[in-house]
Amino acid sequence: MDVAGYCLFPLEKLPDELILEVFSHLAQPDRLTVSLLSHRCCEIATKLVYRRIYLNDSNVVRSSYMNLAINWTLLNIPSSLNEDESRKIANAKLRKLIYALEMNQRALESVEWIRINWDLDPALQKTVLAILCSRGTSLQRLENITDPSCNDIIAGGAVSSRKVISLDMAPPNSLPEIAVPSDYIPNLQRYLRSRISTSLSHMTLFIDPIKLFNYLYPLTHKLQIIDLKLHWRREFYDPAYFTRRLKTRPIEKLSEVFEVRTLKTLTIISWNETLVSREIQMIKDFKEFVYLEDLSLISIKQNFDVLVTLFYNLPRLKRLKMDFLEDFMPETKNTEIFLTILLVCKKLQFIDMRFEGLDPQMIAIHETKFELHQKCYCDACIHVFEDILKKKFFLFPEDQYLTDIHDIAAKDIFKMMRYLSLLPYSKACDCYPSVRTQPMNLDEFVSRMNKNLLFYRQSRGQLLSPEHQVHDPQNSEFSTLGLPHALLTKQDVIECYHALIHHYRATYVAFLRGFPHLRFLMLNDIPTIVVEEEKERIFQPIFYHENYKTNLTCWSQIEKKPKGSHGEATDSVNRKVSVF
Repeated sequence: MDVAGYCLFPLEKLPDELILEVFSHLAQPDRLTVSLLSHRCCEIATKLVYRRIYLNDSNVVRSSYMNLAINWTLLNIPSSLNEDESRKIANAKLRKLIYALEMNQRALESVEWIRINWDLDPALQKTVLAILCSRGTSLQRLENITDPSCNDIIAGGAVSSRKVISLDMAPPNSLPEIAVPSDYIPNLQRYLRSRISTSLSHMTLFIDPIKLFNYLYPLTHKLQIIDLKLHWRREFYDPAYFTRRLKTRPIEKLSEVFEVRTLKTLTIISWNETLVSREIQMIKDFKEFVYLEDLSLISIKQNFDVLVTLFYNLPRLKRLKMDFLEDFMPETKNTEIFLTILLVCKKLQFIDMRFEGLDPQMIAIHETKFELHQKCYCDACIHVFEDILKKKFFLFPEDQYLTDIHDIAAKDIFKMMRYLSLLPYSKACDCYPSVRTQPMNLDEFVSRMNKNLLFYRQSRGQLLSPEHQVHDPQNSEFSTLGLPHALLTKQDVIECYHALIHHYRATYVAFLRGFPHLRFLMLNDIPTIVVEEEKERIFQPIFYHENYKTNLTCWSQIEKKPKGSHGEATDSVNRKVSVF
């Protein structure tokens, strides 16, 4: 055998189980590539490609730094399309998936878990469900089923009626204010009678569990649910269904519905501006569920007393996602709530929250004036403040003043990163694909910001006359419009983003010190991963990582700062915890 022969990896000598393990660490495009190697590799790769299917209707953003959520197979949709075009392509790809499942028995029998997007074509959703529920012999989980007309398909499927371990209660309508169809509750009752069993482990409900099981379906035993998702919506159901309890002894607490020892994952999604008394009581009930390891509170109004009590009873938490609202806008965490989590939930590995209790916003508004706060003085951050923020957004003294909302759109680039969804959204960036909630990529973001700046400069009479205009051959769209400064570029945006991460140094250090097991942190919508460099844990951004240099080096060493130095001592949060 020649030398080249000795270099060949003996893939054919490995057992199928080991090849499957190797292929499981590949991204979706690579799995498709290895399926072309041989008939055997095709069989193994097919199992992985079709095992988990995520039916996205918009672009999924991939990280250049690491492979994210590689266990999902996605619909490949370009990022440059508007919402209608994106959904049209998604539906076309869903048709091709349906064709593949109908024609390829191996692919059909490989599907274990599928997540539906309720914005996709309803008829296509039903078609793919009908195929999987009747002939997908490996099917176990159906996620995000939101069409009540799918109930009969799932309940009557030869496979799903026996094997599916998840129950999604579909809402009566896409929005709660729409009238509830008269057949909705009778249909739901039939569905519950056919699906409630001891084999269920995942459940999604759109009705208060106490009301549901007191009036619509009588429980004979506690549900041993592992993963529970509750949607808090105020539907206008026919009150006739809720006048007579099904049992003489009513269910009064959530621990009488769900087995405390089995529930590990809880997600609560509020559709309301405020918490009503019943919702507050439900949060209080969940303090009995001390074995919870994964908690998500989405779009919920903060309630200090209730939440602090809840977290004091959840020391086993490993994953936490909190998205609170304040007047329909994302709200930063109450400091005492954060300190309670820091004190009690030491086992956290994944955190997604907004918190600005240690570091102020880089661009803040005080009364009617913009204020710039600089916390990092590395060369890169000095460049951002001096050459981008002060020369492109706050060039003139009058730029410091706020007169209307258009000023924020033109000058607060960090708020616009969040508002325009420059960073993708994910239920959990390590486990689920990261999708764009609206069509927006870096090019479009830069174009939008330059248009906002142009509108602002024009409204203030700050545009230059033709003889003084600066022409930019790389941006012909704006080159003759008279801006008194260079246009914002993609590199400017990335550098601002990196400076924003540097700005939160004290907060990042508090997380590193307080949560020794932390692996992923979504702080103020910025997804980062903990890596070890030179025997020290630091955060690295998952998106727009190119040329990023951390300012967390040597954070674990005791810093002795002289008076008047910039920033706050990194152990200040520990002192606050002690006082609290």
